[in-house]
Amino acid sequence: MIRSLPFASIALGSALLALAPRSAAAQSEGVPLGAFTLRPSVELRMRSEFRRYPVDTGGDIYSSNAVLAEGFGGAMPPLLDTGNVVKTQWFVAQRARLGLAVDHGPITGVLTLQDARLWGSDDAIFVGAGEPALPETAPYEAYIDLHTRSGRRAFVRLGRQRIAWGDGRLIGANDETLAARSLDGVRAGVQLGNVDLEAIAVLLAAPGGASPEVAGTRKPISAGTGTQLYGLNAIWHVAPLLHLEATALARIAREPRPSWLTPGDTVVLDARVSGDHRGFRYAVEGAYELGRISTFSADRPLGGFAAAARAELETALPAHLTFSARGAYATGDDGALEVGETQRRFDPILPDAQDNHGPMGLYAWSNVIEAGGGVRASPFEPMTIAAGYAFVGLASPRGRWVTSRLLPVGAAEDNESQTLGHEIDVSLSLQPWEPVRFALGYGLFLFGDGAQAIFRNANRAHEDGRPADLQHWAFLQATLRAP
Repeated sequence: MIRSLPFASIALGSALLALAPRSAAAQSEGVPLGAFTLRPSVELRMRSEFRRYPVDTGGDIYSSNAVLAEGFGGAMPPLLDTGNVVKTQWFVAQRARLGLAVDHGPITGVLTLQDARLWGSDDAIFVGAGEPALPETAPYEAYIDLHTRSGRRAFVRLGRQRIAWGDGRLIGANDETLAARSLDGVRAGVQLGNVDLEAIAVLLAAPGGASPEVAGTRKPISAGTGTQLYGLNAIWHVAPLLHLEATALARIAREPRPSWLTPGDTVVLDARVSGDHRGFRYAVEGAYELGRISTFSADRPLGGFAAAARAELETALPAHLTFSARGAYATGDDGALEVGETQRRFDPILPDAQDNHGPMGLYAWSNVIEAGGGVRASPFEPMTIAAGYAFVGLASPRGRWVTSRLLPVGAAEDNESQTLGHEIDVSLSLQPWEPVRFALGYGLFLFGDGAQAIFRNANRAHEDGRPADLQHWAFLQATLRAP
């Protein structure tokens, strides 16, 4: 029954959409049914990816993908096993969503069912921190929203929902990944003049304990208060080219907790300035992280820093030629060498995996130096062509390299080079009809000395004892979405 859900979604979604008026405006207004208004939606996506010499597959296998987790005296989590070197990796994934929103006065209820899976073995996992394991058939959204109907915006939303603040560097919807991300909790917002305020309280793991069968250990996990994420966000819209944003996040991680988190208290204070006017868009952001993290001997204090900037200019040249530039920095850490030493590795909490750090997904806003740019053009309305370049380095050469999904690649204590490499990517998207979009892309990452030192230490060198010089990456995607 579960495996037939994508096909059932197509049939049911088609039936629901047939009830709606043909025009886009009428679809957005919904279908009246007595005192209620129904707004059905459907999305079907097929995606295939290919990687030659993947950076996070094969070789050393670690016990946790938590950014702040590490073994004694090192920058990596404890080692579980060492597998064979993987030269080629590819997959085909499908994702189906069937949604229905019901409006009744100031109340809106939303339920979106999602089925996400890989073709072939269900044991193959391509997910990162905060993402559900595949295959997954579950509500992607399921919430009740109480809101104002006119005047100043105000709302309270309770249930499973997608949350994205700013550029998604700390809290992102992660929609380009296989299953995307939604969070369980309560969210409230209010508009006060030209200031927007929001607050969230998210439950990442419920309080209590876990039996040995669930925990997968010989002894049950002791009862605890669970894991929560709290946040405040304020945006002051001063002018089209000046929006001032402040964000505060607090993550309290206790047992029971998700496997991708380490027990501790993490607080992030973030400031962002952005603007968008007449084809020019920019954002500058800085964040400081503090708190404490649990280790084998004693808690370590946190003291990480990160900064990022991006700018984009759409010119009046033919094909809407658009130029962009970006840069980012985040502190790293060599590992706990002394008891009580401050942990400097920046943890980006729950970031968007692809929107900010290149489509190949090889690095995150953690222990990174990034500088790059790109160009984009639309020769005609349905088509967009883009190309980009980025230099990628390690802020701490002996620190951990993590991917955009926050999966550990490795670290090398003897590494003296900060250079991870150079990424070059090109993409093409085509939308011949409003509901249908095709996209394809290719990426090339030229590994530097720092990356190769990490590969050797993580047992990812090949038969001749040399690590790979480059990675090839390609994807092909088709999406049908209505309305």
